[in-house]
Amino acid sequence: MTRIWFRYLVYALIFLLVSFIAFLKLNPPLEHGSIGSTEDKQSVIVALGNKSMLGSIHITDVSINDDEVPSHVNVQISDTEKGFTLTDTHALLGETQHTQAFTSFSLGPDTSPLAAKTVAAATDPAPATIYGLSIAEDTTISRIKVTYRYFGLIFSKTIHV
Repeated sequence: MTRIWFRYLVYALIFLLVSFIAFLKLNPPLEHGSIGSTEDKQSVIVALGNKSMLGSIHITDVSINDDEVPSHVNVQISDTEKGFTLTDTHALLGETQHTQAFTSFSLGPDTSPLAAKTVAAATDPAPATIYGLSIAEDTTISRIKVTYRYFGLIFSKTIHV
């Protein structure tokens, strides 16, 4: 009798795990918001966030156009009052914006850029933290592919500029 209950418990846990993975694959947690670019589209900044309430997103790779590795990639960390700085050189950002390499960066839970717009529109005096993926390249950027890890699963999102 005990073995039967144990077997049903194992089946239920496997079903829950498969259901959780399927849910994550159908509803990936990475969201992007506004996209800013220079006129020649050689510098682009994309607002990124984690819409999930659980776990952090760890960005593992960023590529542009046809899976080319961009020469300058950083994450700008700002707030809804300051916004982002769009520049063709990342050397200028060190003085005005806090930047971090994307490989050592993780997006915490509930940091959706769409929720930040709602916070910015509200009368709350405390600005929300926002995150922007900043890319500068010598060629025109038409597509950005972000590969990231969430709960040990690998996801990929393509953002068209």
